[in-house]
Amino acid sequence: MLCVVFQSQRSWIDDTFCKRECIKFIPACGDIHRFEFFLSPPRCCCGRRVGEHTWLETGPFMSHWPVPQAVQEERWSVECHTQASATDAYGTIDFQDSADRNCHYVRVAVDTKAEALLQLMLREWQMERPKLLLTVHGGAENFPLPLKVRQAFSKGLITAAQSTGAWIFTDGINTGVSLYVGEAVKAYGTNGRRKRNAVGVTPWGVIDNHGDLIGRDVLRPYQPLRSPLSKTVCLNSLHSHFLLVDDGTLGKHACQLGLRRKLERHIQLQKIHPRVNQGVPVVCVVVEGGPDIVSMVLDYVSSVPPVPVFVFEGSGRSADLLAFLHKQTAMDRCANYLYIYKTQITIFDSESEDQQEADCAILMATLKGTKSSPAEQLGTALAWDRADVANKHIQVYGQYWQVGSLEQAMLDALIMDRVGFVKLLIDNGMSMNRFLTVSRLEELYNTQQGPTDNFLHHLVEDVKQNHIPKGYRVSLIDVGQVIEYLIGGAYRSTYTRKHFRAYYNHLHAHCMVSDHGRISGRLFCSSCTLHPPQSPNNSPSCKPVFHTAQPYKRKVSQQQSSKLGDSSLVVFNFNDLFVWAVLQRRQQMALFLWQHGEEAMVRATVACKLYRAMAHEAKQSNMDDTTVEQLKTYSLDFGQLAVDVLDNAFRQNERMAMKLLTSEMEAWSHFTCLQMAVSSRLRPFVSHSCTQMLLTDLWTGRLNMRKNSWFKIILSILMPPAILLLDFKSQADMSHVPQSQEALQFIWDTGRPEAAQEEGHTVTKEGQDVEKGSACWERTSDPEADTVIPVTTPCLFWTRRLYEFYNTPVVKFMFHTMSYLAFLMLFSYTVLVKMEDRPSTQEWLVIVYIVSTAVEKIREVFMSEPRKPSQKLKVWFGEYWNVSDFLAILLFLVGLALRWHSGSYRTAGRITYCLDIIFWYVRMLDLLAVNQHAGHYLTMITKMTSNMFYIVVMMAIVLLSFGVSRKAILSPDEAPSWSLLRDVVNQPYWMMFGEGYPDEIDACAEGKPCAPGAFLHPFLQAVYLFFQYLIMVNVLLALLNNVYFKMKSTSKKLWMYNRYRYIMTYQEKPWLPPPLVSLSHVTLCVTAIYRKHRGLSEKERDSCRLKLYLGREELKRLHEFEDRCVIAYFHKKKQDVLCSQIHRIRATAERAEEMGVVIGEVSERVHFIQDSLQVLDSQLGQLQVLSALAVDTLTLLSASDSLQQKEAHLGHCRPIAHSHHHSPNSCTLPHIDITPCHTPKAYHSTPPSLLWGLTSLTMEKNNLMRLAHTIPFTPAGEEVSVYSLEEVEAAGAESSIISWSPRGLSAVLQPLSSEGCLDGALRRAMRVLCTWAEGDILSVGCVYVVKAFQPKVIRTWQRVFHSDTPLQLCLREIQQQRAAQKLMHVFNQVKPENVPLSPRFLDVSLLHCHSDGKWLTIERNMLGDFRKYNNNTGEEITPCCGMEETLLAFSHWTYQYSCRELLVLDIQGVGSELTDPSVIRADDKRYSLTGDMVFGPANLGDTAIQNFVLKHTCNSCCKNLGLSGKRKELFRPPLGNDYVDCHVTD
Repeated sequence: MLCVVFQSQRSWIDDTFCKRECIKFIPACGDIHRFEFFLSPPRCCCGRRVGEHTWLETGPFMSHWPVPQAVQEERWSVECHTQASATDAYGTIDFQDSADRNCHYVRVAVDTKAEALLQLMLREWQMERPKLLLTVHGGAENFPLPLKVRQAFSKGLITAAQSTGAWIFTDGINTGVSLYVGEAVKAYGTNGRRKRNAVGVTPWGVIDNHGDLIGRDVLRPYQPLRSPLSKTVCLNSLHSHFLLVDDGTLGKHACQLGLRRKLERHIQLQKIHPRVNQGVPVVCVVVEGGPDIVSMVLDYVSSVPPVPVFVFEGSGRSADLLAFLHKQTAMDRCANYLYIYKTQITIFDSESEDQQEADCAILMATLKGTKSSPAEQLGTALAWDRADVANKHIQVYGQYWQVGSLEQAMLDALIMDRVGFVKLLIDNGMSMNRFLTVSRLEELYNTQQGPTDNFLHHLVEDVKQNHIPKGYRVSLIDVGQVIEYLIGGAYRSTYTRKHFRAYYNHLHAHCMVSDHGRISGRLFCSSCTLHPPQSPNNSPSCKPVFHTAQPYKRKVSQQQSSKLGDSSLVVFNFNDLFVWAVLQRRQQMALFLWQHGEEAMVRATVACKLYRAMAHEAKQSNMDDTTVEQLKTYSLDFGQLAVDVLDNAFRQNERMAMKLLTSEMEAWSHFTCLQMAVSSRLRPFVSHSCTQMLLTDLWTGRLNMRKNSWFKIILSILMPPAILLLDFKSQADMSHVPQSQEALQFIWDTGRPEAAQEEGHTVTKEGQDVEKGSACWERTSDPEADTVIPVTTPCLFWTRRLYEFYNTPVVKFMFHTMSYLAFLMLFSYTVLVKMEDRPSTQEWLVIVYIVSTAVEKIREVFMSEPRKPSQKLKVWFGEYWNVSDFLAILLFLVGLALRWHSGSYRTAGRITYCLDIIFWYVRMLDLLAVNQHAGHYLTMITKMTSNMFYIVVMMAIVLLSFGVSRKAILSPDEAPSWSLLRDVVNQPYWMMFGEGYPDEIDACAEGKPCAPGAFLHPFLQAVYLFFQYLIMVNVLLALLNNVYFKMKSTSKKLWMYNRYRYIMTYQEKPWLPPPLVSLSHVTLCVTAIYRKHRGLSEKERDSCRLKLYLGREELKRLHEFEDRCVIAYFHKKKQDVLCSQIHRIRATAERAEEMGVVIGEVSERVHFIQDSLQVLDSQLGQLQVLSALAVDTLTLLSASDSLQQKEAHLGHCRPIAHSHHHSPNSCTLPHIDITPCHTPKAYHSTPPSLLWGLTSLTMEKNNLMRLAHTIPFTPAGEEVSVYSLEEVEAAGAESSIISWSPRGLSAVLQPLSSEGCLDGALRRAMRVLCTWAEGDILSVGCVYVVKAFQPKVIRTWQRVFHSDTPLQLCLREIQQQRAAQKLMHVFNQVKPENVPLSPRFLDVSLLHCHSDGKWLTIERNMLGDFRKYNNNTGEEITPCCGMEETLLAFSHWTYQYSCRELLVLDIQGVGSELTDPSVIRADDKRYSLTGDMVFGPANLGDTAIQNFVLKHTCNSCCKNLGLSGKRKELFRPPLGNDYVDCHVTD
């Protein structure tokens, strides 16, 4: 099948795309006169030589050569002189310059149809359909681009492309603007080829080594490197696809522009999105470019439809010219032709401070240049999913919108899952009451976009229990059934209620009539809204108010029609959309809609329940694990939201938070938030402190347990008059505790009739809450409530006290427990004594108790909230203890029926009693579960029992395999009987617990007759005991142990979660226990008949659950409080994100990037200034040389003038003959004192070489003068002298001598810190910066650490070193670190290869401070996490990595290497760089008293060595070094300083 697919693809490309080849040789104009010179063959107009034409291979070529006259008359063209044939180059390019960059390519003819190219890109190459086309034009040759322009172009282009799903068209070559596009993709793009969508449209004839790409459906390696002298170009490896355009020419550019423009026009005609009618917008991006770019821009803006042009100003040449003309046009409109298309051209100036981001500018230029309406622009931005663009430039104040355009945009945004646009439309006044209609809701549910995967249809099939046809439209009634199916229990959706069904059918019939019987595409017309029409008195800005649906009653059709037309439904718009988002698995949309509307906490629990149920359904349907895990994650997200909001509300106001838990939610089937959380199995929510406090108040009721002991309560149960002595809570303390409808009715019936009742409370005319029968008042402590609530503690009627006492769950629990214990005692007595023919009194009491219990269970089933009997039974049997009670009652009734007969039947009945009492005793575990301490263990036992099931099954399989074979071997002659089952299991079962039956192991012992094959029994028993006793039993124990430790931390939360069930069980039970509960049943029957006779509403008859009924004002305040909590929660979450480490790192990275841009700009300016100064220096040098030449010339001219004057003055003298024999001194004149004439100096012009030399010297002189001004006069800091240890090789080849340097080198150090964070027990430390150093003793600009001994240490050692104590200590400290350094050097040489780490100690030098004459040590500062691995007392850390094991093994190695005389401890440092060791020497502590101490003052001598030997634990590195448990040591080479004279043979 795969081969067929590949063959079809290959044939389609071969049949569709062609290549072009020149078939007629027409020489170029310059080569016409060279036809006769075959040594230099001419070129054709296609760019190829004669031998490069393919038609030369098929026949002689001389006949194809035209004569020169014919050449002059014929012009070469693609249509006439090229031939089309099937393409021979397509496949994948594997670029060799980078890893994992494979690009599709195809060679196509220049006249290829655009439809075929688009089909190739979408179907064959699997490119995503474009929503925007960015065609980039500019310079083809390499050109410099300013840093700011390059960054704006790169980031803006890629951001615009990735955020909108755009395609990028370029030339695809590795030079010019295409190279910058590739760099932008590399810097800001993604690695995935399908996400890049950068298409190169490249001429085939200009590609370097394009012959390597020839092949059909091949993978071709390609190296994008070319010769600098070559005229060809390489492909850019950062593009994703290449269209190689072939027009039959070689080495000629621009042949691809026509095909590229044709493809752009065809893409422009495609729809941007199935729900948006606009075409794909195209925008031309111009960067630099030559003269042809200007004409191309005019072609773009003048086309129909026009293509907007986006120009990056500052990129050079044509781009700057277009920017200049655009600005000039804006000022004086001088260029009328350009002014016409001014709106289509956008200039982007990256240097402008008020310029927006480049990506937003590109998108805005696209929207502005298309000249579309605001609705069309909004649709385009919606397809892009760029709400920021729509918010800034489309959804502006004063914009005119057509009727229905915003509603359609809202519908499209919901279907396309554009959360940002939904938020934008809601924030700008979109009325959800006006928007939401039945037809739109059903269109949302039937959309095929988004992550639906027909999952909703699958749920509908599960609900309907039959297959639905393809194309089935899901109705709202189907949705309601799905919601009820997922939530389960007693939940009833609004869409499935009778009133909604009637209203739905009425709307459907109305639309069918309006269509005149024609079936339209939509089920409803858009006017069929889900909300009632607004009355004239209602303000359009007010939020819609919905009322509870009235009970459905069948009436006359006309009256029904009028009623349905005016009635309102129980539908809250945001709730409907929220449920839609959850069912469609649109998590981000659901999270956004969750923030709008009321009842946020209950909606979070609803979403948690729906997602959890959907995950269960997906798992049951064997869907992929990814979907199941995704749904579970969504459920946990909303569950955490509910917990966070509850926690935030509880922190603000405890009572209001408790009201949120139990207030009745009419929109959610009259459920409470706590009920929904329990149904969702949201354990963190139920185990929260707020919920537990509420459950505690529900458990104790009005009883004040702080003042009422358990003894008082038990006494009050036994003696009812003692109830008057109990202390009750006030109404203010119970304002947050919900009460049942029965309790509220009792309070009303016992009060004064003249007060008015509203929503379960009594309100006076002044608005104060009044409790009937009260005489004392107090103000509630709840800051959210402004009502006055009565104090009932001293003023309760005795009837009210009795009612409150006996209806308290804790009292019910005690009363029922006492009755149950009495029942167990009677039942135990009944089964223990002899059963008579007639039941005894005790047995009759047991019978009455169990029968009344059965009646109570029946009442529980029929009084539960689900409507259908099947649902009632399903919910009731979903509880484990209900199943146990059902089996116990059923078994007792069977036993009761059998005991009335005589003989064996009565015996069977008694045995049935005996078995039945087990269930009743086990039922006591449920009573113990109420206790806080015993409940944890019961939870763990339940979990253990459920987890051990499969292990027990495997043990049973092993037991049966051995038991059957054992019985068959030992008893081959057994007759058929039921006892075989017992014999098979009996003994193998007890063998698991240690009973081996040794007498039966060897059946043939002592000469007993045995069955054939009995010798196999011992072997089988041994194997059985091995597997069963040693393996399976231990696995079971390990499993139970694991479950115990796992449940130990979570059992408390599980018990808190189960506590709700315990409390609700006793809250709903009648206060009279069995058998007295029959009186309560009679009372309930009478009450139900009375209420039905009075005609009370269905809500009042069915409201038996525990709920908090609030008035409108109280409910409004509660919702406002919840809204404030949600806002505070998101504010806190935002603050946490801003203060998080990741956000700080991201902000720092952004700032660093901005600073990098600024530094880059500054660097460019500095380079420009340096170049300018260099040119200026050169010019100044030339001016100086020229000025010197001018001075010399003037001097020469003045000398020449003086000579001419003297010659004129002596003109009467006779001329002197030119003779070599006469000296000018002998020539005398009469009466004239002739003095010898001074020959004037000969001046010559300076040669050019000398002039340039003088220029360079002048420049160097200027640079030196400028540099001298920049050098500070004296470095900052304090002058010190540094002495270092020098190692000189001795006479021996393996020895060396270490001595101090004869002269200290100077340096200047500047302190960096003076705090004591670096101080230790013996020395103080401080970081310093080296600002100047002589030679290379220190590195200028580096940070060092200077250490000095503590004053107390110096005072201690002055007794040993009387003079220069700091110097002596520093010398020994340095000597100690040098010894450790030498030992580490040897250790790194001798360690095996499996110890790869090579740590080292820092070099330490001696430092003398000139100012105060102190002696210190100096070493390089280490950066990183400073760790200490052991100390000088021998204690060490527990190693957890290879470095720690290596360093601890090094200490062990030094002890063994030095023959137990040296030990390096106190190892510390950063990573592999160490410092401040302590070299422990045996008996060195004794020598220190006499001044012969070799190492530093931290040496503890033999004590430290002994501690190390006792406390050191050898690790894997010690074993690799051969140190573990070793007594004899290997030979070691001598150290540079022989501190220890120990020689051991190898």
